[in-house]
Amino acid sequence: MDASVAEAAEALGISPRRVRALAEAGELPARRVGRAWVIDLDRRQPPRPPGRRLSARSAWAVLGLGHEGLSRSERQRARERQGRLADLPPAALARRAEAHHVVAHPAALRRLADDPRIVLGGVSAAAHHGADVIALDRVEGYIRAADLDDVRREYALGPPADGDSANVVLRVPAPVWPFPEGERYAPRLVVAADLRDAGDERSVRAAHGLIA
Repeated sequence: MDASVAEAAEALGISPRRVRALAEAGELPARRVGRAWVIDLDRRQPPRPPGRRLSARSAWAVLGLGHEGLSRSERQRARERQGRLADLPPAALARRAEAHHVVAHPAALRRLADDPRIVLGGVSAAAHHGADVIALDRVEGYIRAADLDDVRREYALGPPADGDSANVVLRVPAPVWPFPEGERYAPRLVVAADLRDAGDERSVRAAHGLIA
């Protein structure tokens, strides 16, 4: 079955950016049609990372947040997993938030990054923690579910056209908002998890540096 990048990303449970990276690397059956990738989902799917997905609450506990309501044994497991965070598959922490990959006009990116409703994460917060990765043409961050629709309207955020890449990733945490009021940057381990989600070599290397 032929699918667009967006359709393949939804079917495979990975980001459109990761689909394009797999296609370009030849690890996903795909062909170019003009500027767009067409993915053949019937021929092969990329291998899913081993291991089960943690619950949202457990994922945030591993990342050092959201310990409220956890039992002593759950806290202990979270500490053990945090100690081997670099060895956990990225999918283990996927339930911490729902990621929305959208496009903003380049002129709006700076205002979006400065919006107090967004806690910067991923590549937008990497330099803050000393990671050697930066992307001035991209914004990543966490946002409350109640603010998502308003922000999408105010900044005219929409889905990427086929063949184009999203330049904004907004993650809606579950089950509750994990960040202190007024926080501008996600903590180091959260940023590392975001960078691992990106899947490209440079981001993953930066993530491992933050974890170490």
